[in-house]
Amino acid sequence: MSRYVKEMMMSQLRQDFGDTKSLLILDLKGLDAMSEFQFRRDLRKKSIHVRTLKNNLAAKVFNDLGIHGLDKFLSGPSVAVWGGDGVAELAKEISKQVKKLKKPAIKGGVVDGTVITADSVESLTKLPSREALIGRVVNLALAPAQRVVSLANSPASQLASQLQTIADGGPEAVVEESEAAG
Repeated sequence: MSRYVKEMMMSQLRQDFGDTKSLLILDLKGLDAMSEFQFRRDLRKKSIHVRTLKNNLAAKVFNDLGIHGLDKFLSGPSVAVWGGDGVAELAKEISKQVKKLKKPAIKGGVVDGTVITADSVESLTKLPSREALIGRVVNLALAPAQRVVSLANSPASQLASQLQTIADGGPEAVVEESEAAG
């Protein structure tokens, strides 16, 4: 392959990865054409990008982009996957696809600049989604305000309950009934 073609391929990889700091490296060896097509189509629906890599060119591009430590995963057939709604969603979807197809293997990857192994990807699948984490933070932020509102409303509801009891005949009616019975 000529130097010009290699430079074009590296330029395209740089453009594809852009400012991505989280991606996974897979080995799709053993998948037939239809399974690989379905794999790529399912990931595309979730806005996850898939790119087959030429290992030595990819290693140079990753080092240029500041993603170090992926060299050990770049042997044999390698495919990079990145994108989606977040790292946890990416790991969950890839893990689901690997279990469904039984052929692809997760080699490893990088999450926000930290190299992870295939075993670490499984722990990423247990993380809540980005939306769930945002919901938790909002709930924690609103909890003190909700408590203040409930405490402020509590005396008013107790007062309203007592006024309703008095309006219905009040405690005197209860005392008079007990005296008449005794």
